[in-house]
Amino acid sequence: MSDSSEREVLQERYEKAVRRAEHWMNEQGRSQAWLAEQLGVERSIVTRFLQGEPRYIPQPGRKRIMGILEGIERICREPKRDIFLSHSSKDKDFVRKLAADIESNRKGDRRLLTWIDEAQIRPGQSIPALVTQGIETSEFIGLVLTPNYFEKGSGWTDAEWHAALHSDPDNRKAKLVPLLVDDCPYVPALLRHLLMIDFREGKYEHGLKQLLRILRDEPLPRPVAVRGQLVESNGRIDRSTLIAELAVPEADPDVVSERAYCNLLPIERLPRFVYSAPIAQRLRKARSGSADGMPTKSELRGEIYRLQDESNAKRWLPAFRVDGDNIVTFHDLESTEGILQEVIEPDGVEVFDTADFIADPIDRNLVVSLLNMSIARHMRRCGLLADETRFNRFFFPPDDGKERVIEWIPAKNKAKRTVTKPYVRNDVTTGWMHHACYIKVIYLASRLYIHLSPTRLITEDGERVRGGPDVGRIVVRWLGQERNLHVLYNVRFWTTVLRSRPGPISVRIGDQFMEVAKVPAFIQQGYGIAGDQRDLMGLLDREASMISQMENAEELTETVVDDSDEDSNVACEPDEETFTDVE
Repeated sequence: MSDSSEREVLQERYEKAVRRAEHWMNEQGRSQAWLAEQLGVERSIVTRFLQGEPRYIPQPGRKRIMGILEGIERICREPKRDIFLSHSSKDKDFVRKLAADIESNRKGDRRLLTWIDEAQIRPGQSIPALVTQGIETSEFIGLVLTPNYFEKGSGWTDAEWHAALHSDPDNRKAKLVPLLVDDCPYVPALLRHLLMIDFREGKYEHGLKQLLRILRDEPLPRPVAVRGQLVESNGRIDRSTLIAELAVPEADPDVVSERAYCNLLPIERLPRFVYSAPIAQRLRKARSGSADGMPTKSELRGEIYRLQDESNAKRWLPAFRVDGDNIVTFHDLESTEGILQEVIEPDGVEVFDTADFIADPIDRNLVVSLLNMSIARHMRRCGLLADETRFNRFFFPPDDGKERVIEWIPAKNKAKRTVTKPYVRNDVTTGWMHHACYIKVIYLASRLYIHLSPTRLITEDGERVRGGPDVGRIVVRWLGQERNLHVLYNVRFWTTVLRSRPGPISVRIGDQFMEVAKVPAFIQQGYGIAGDQRDLMGLLDREASMISQMENAEELTETVVDDSDEDSNVACEPDEETFTDVE
């Protein structure tokens, strides 16, 4: 076959693989990040491969790109399995029955699929490779727990559950589902904390129903009443270790509408345009020892400050990022005014629609970074300080050497909150205690949010943050006492801080603005327990009163050191109104 013919065949194969990959990811709900993880490459490479960038199109001799092509073809051929059944070969009869019962049921318009070795591995195929693929591509991993599962020499079962825990040690994604089929004399400590589905004698049908609800992503039934039992902690799992057994049959969830709120504020409107321009040629020559002569961001920052000093202007740093040989920002680079115009080539300015710009995962990261830089500037305009030891953490300074008290409205009634006060320990003032919050922009489920994570910290003098393990332990102990309503109260408080004044949350982003919802994101559930709904807004007023009393009597410290962002405490744009107390 000639080189041109081979290229044509590869091109056709490539185009078919891209179509299949896009269709498969949409159908299976998989992301490019997940696909990149399966292929063992960076997400940006998968993005460029699917977008058809010339150097990422398969050609003879491009071994790495050919490997990506073959990997995508392999993954798209393999149907997504709902559950991988990890088991001992001595328990084959039970596993065959369980697999058949699972696959006789449906999820939506398709039947459920299981992964078991005897059905998926053919003679001559690589067992480790196929087992690894089965674990990675299955939605859940079911551990069929019997005494045989943990026998000495059961290397495959050990490897399977270790592999599952490796990617998610705390099982926070709930991918690992233990199925208790028989009493186990011993269970490893890493698995003891997981809630198990009971398939033991007489409970198979009930256990199967529970498992099917999980595989279909349906709500679990609620017990009408429970009978508590003592729990043994020696690693043995038998009937005496169950925390509770049902005293009466289960009842299906009530069909009522409930909202589950979280600490995410939806971003309702982004700045409309993103600007990009090449770095000025005169600055490229200023850097030595670089192949392309490009200045670093710190060098650009130094040049901006130098220009401001020369013109006797107030020092401030616009939010921008360096992307290759370009500067990317929300500031209008087409304008003849502005400090960034001094460090770019004005003839090379490009303007992008933000909605189109964030469609690309790589460009989206630039936007998120710029938004976080702008949030830092917004918080400083609101009178807060940025923690130089922790990126995206902000706190209230003292009020001219005194404690700072904020008056705000949690729901209907006014409340006061002491957000900064002297930290006293053993009758000695050793610093300042501050209310603080991690505030950052994140991308989640095809949308941008502001993520709020309230916390506290201690400073030496109202500005310098104190760190160390002792401080961290104290704050963890205090935060662990917070109840759900207390958390919602804190999120609402910091939402008010973000607003800075009556009206919607509006954040200045360069020469544009971002608008953020005042109400946290929520999940509208179609099920729950009838009659247990509460008036949250009414409860918040009472919570505010309780918290105020509690905070007046508490002792607290916090903080640990993390990597920082050098832009965190830069000056804000000039001529901005600053306020200290929230209205």
